[in-house]
Amino acid sequence: MGKQIIIISLFLAAMLFFSGCASQPQQGGGKLQVVASFYPLYDFAKNVGGERVEVSSLIPPGVEPHEFEPSPSAIRHLGEADVFIYNGAGLEPWVPNLLEGVGNPNLISVDSSTGISLVSSEDPDAPGNDPHIWLDPVLAKKQVANIRDAFIRADPGARDYYTANAAAYMAKLDALDAEFRAEFSTCQKKDILITHATLAYFCREYGCTQIAIQGVSEEGEPSPGGIASIIDQARERNVTVVFFESLINPQSAKLIAQEINGSVEQFNSVHGLTTEQQQAGDDYISLMQANVATIKNALDCN
Repeated sequence: MGKQIIIISLFLAAMLFFSGCASQPQQGGGKLQVVASFYPLYDFAKNVGGERVEVSSLIPPGVEPHEFEPSPSAIRHLGEADVFIYNGAGLEPWVPNLLEGVGNPNLISVDSSTGISLVSSEDPDAPGNDPHIWLDPVLAKKQVANIRDAFIRADPGARDYYTANAAAYMAKLDALDAEFRAEFSTCQKKDILITHATLAYFCREYGCTQIAIQGVSEEGEPSPGGIASIIDQARERNVTVVFFESLINPQSAKLIAQEINGSVEQFNSVHGLTTEQQQAGDDYISLMQANVATIKNALDCN
């Protein structure tokens, strides 16, 4: 009985703590306190919110969203926020428990995949939807629109400001989309061989075909039979470049490249920026432009 009383007391103390966080006025000079789950949404929110928001990222650079485990400090941080933006489509399976633990009734949570036609993962280790929507600039525009609407809900007096900022950033995404279409219109090849199945939406948008060594979940290692099958497909389709992601072990990519007498190139899935990229002023758009330049060479585009 004594242990039960202690547990209940701790629970009530935690609830009072988080309730106090929720009732505090906005920090940062009246700016909306915004937490994004990971980098692309952080960048979108910064562009839409401008000077009226203070944005932070819940998942640090170099950490896969699938593998992230919210810490007590992350829960406390979210308890002080006005808006929480997450990707959705199954990328952050920990979100429901996190929101329940935060206990902030005033928090506006944004599933940025709302309204997007999702693709099934076709991964036996991760049944459900493919979450990599941000790698398609056209779908990124819809994520931006969802963020804009949440900011207007949280700060209705600045509707015109958020609307104008979102429109300006969407114009940049339109230009990025147009650049991609122009670059890929002359490609001799259509097949992209990559370690992790991240390009379903990208390829659906731009008419390429993804050959993935691993599925959406990144769990486990490809079997010898699976690697042999990928090597056969690569040879049949005259694939000469194997892409690996910045957060994925490139060993299987190197092995396959060796077997097909090909090369290995890095694809940036834009999960986060390195210190070097931050110092260089990179962002979502510049990293995606770099990806397309690399893919263009692999597909023999004129």
